[in-house]
Amino acid sequence: MKKIIAKVNFGLNGVNYIAGDEIYNLTYNQIAKLNEKGFIQPLAYEDLVLIKRELNNPKFKKEEK
Repeated sequence: MKKIIAKVNFGLNGVNYIAGDEIYNLTYNQIAKLNEKGFIQPLAYEDLVLIKRELNNPKFKKEEK
């Protein structure tokens, strides 16, 4: 899965993040909302689709070229 990196300082689920931190253990809805509000480094539609597939089916892996 593509890394989710904080773009600005913010708090989520009782954890404070500073710009540049990697964020773990998020649901797809949380990722989409953070992306929409600009709190994380921008993700393209393709990235969001691949993240959703991977979260719904942990065995799904995008082949690395």
